[in-house]
Amino acid sequence: MNIPTFSIFSAISEVFVTIGVLYAIITTLRGKPFPKVALGIVLAFELCVNVVYMAGRASQADKSAEISHGMKLFYAFHGTLSLLMFVTLAAVYLLSLWDESSGRQTWFARHRTGSYVMIFFWMVSVISGEVIFYLAHLA
Repeated sequence: MNIPTFSIFSAISEVFVTIGVLYAIITTLRGKPFPKVALGIVLAFELCVNVVYMAGRASQADKSAEISHGMKLFYAFHGTLSLLMFVTLAAVYLLSLWDESSGRQTWFARHRTGSYVMIFFWMVSVISGEVIFYLAHLA
């Protein structure tokens, strides 16, 4: 079994990114100060490492005859959801920075239900990615 190093790194780092995302959202929901620096670092890392990794993998997924049609659909679902969640979180992060600089509660604090919906879909995205890693390299 020869698992690419970048795949291992991405799978492990995604767990730490998720811890950072959950920490930032839940901390804010609990009424504590918005951890803008921590979430900014997490988002920058996610963009520079994991989004780049997924883009590279996506460019190869359709070319492989070894991957079943159903798995290609699952990969497409995961990739689309992951990108959507990243863009959504980045937009909400920027809105929260704007809110904070304007003296308002952050988006997360004002939209508790929306924040929990984001957490749910973020977790679906991460878990589906870890399942893909398992199926592609360990099963």
